[in-house]
Amino acid sequence: MTEGLSRRQVEGWEAEGFIVLKSFFPADRVQPLNELVDRLWNDRRRKDNPLVIDVFDGMPEGRRIFFKNSPDESRAYPYKLNDLYLEYAQVRELVLDARLTRVLHDLLGGVPMVCNTLNFEWGPQQEDHFDTFYMPPREPNRMVAAWIALEDVSPDAGPLRYYPGSHKIPPFLFSHGKTDAIPSELPNFRKYIADELERRGLRPGMFVAQTGDVLVWHAQLLHGGYPIQDSHRTRKTLVAHYFRAQDYYHRFWRLRRVRNDAYYYWRRHQPVVI
Repeated sequence: MTEGLSRRQVEGWEAEGFIVLKSFFPADRVQPLNELVDRLWNDRRRKDNPLVIDVFDGMPEGRRIFFKNSPDESRAYPYKLNDLYLEYAQVRELVLDARLTRVLHDLLGGVPMVCNTLNFEWGPQQEDHFDTFYMPPREPNRMVAAWIALEDVSPDAGPLRYYPGSHKIPPFLFSHGKTDAIPSELPNFRKYIADELERRGLRPGMFVAQTGDVLVWHAQLLHGGYPIQDSHRTRKTLVAHYFRAQDYYHRFWRLRRVRNDAYYYWRRHQPVVI
């Protein structure tokens, strides 16, 4: 048993690739994040707003733009508001909460460092994927994600889909020999993963969370999003991804310390193609 996790949780992590921290945050701890998002939408037009958003996410008209340029109607559809942690201490304080940090330390085998955050208001309905497609860690498997429910989630709201035990599937390597996704080769990945899931008898689970629940998953846990069945139901969520700080000491100028046991990675916001 480790400081942040019980023996049962550690065994569950090793067997299934995720842990659920029920009622980890009280409602009055997460509600200010919803209020922050509301304020940001209302104030987004200011010229010095550096935030970046993926609007109409997963739709043909989807694109990455500056938040200040997002049309009013884009809030009514799935979107990702990227990297609020870079600008707002209250986001960093939640994703690097002292109790959560102890859990992350145990799972990473080192001091956690936030490398991105994503705010969702609607279920993103994502295709099944591994996070290492987009943010592979310097050391294999030394990355975890934390999914924080900012409200109660309905099964009709496009909840998270995940595959217990899928972290044990050997990673799919694209033609460059790495896990970084090459879009043209994704059909090959889809066939590979479908065959592996069938061979291992792995079936998806649905995370129907309550406010303040936290799901933490392994770098190689396959996950996506179920379709939205009720277009009026939101699924407000904050997702954070973490690397080990020690793996990035060579970029010491990028590391910002929150405490001795918690860092965040400072960088520019995601690039936008004009």
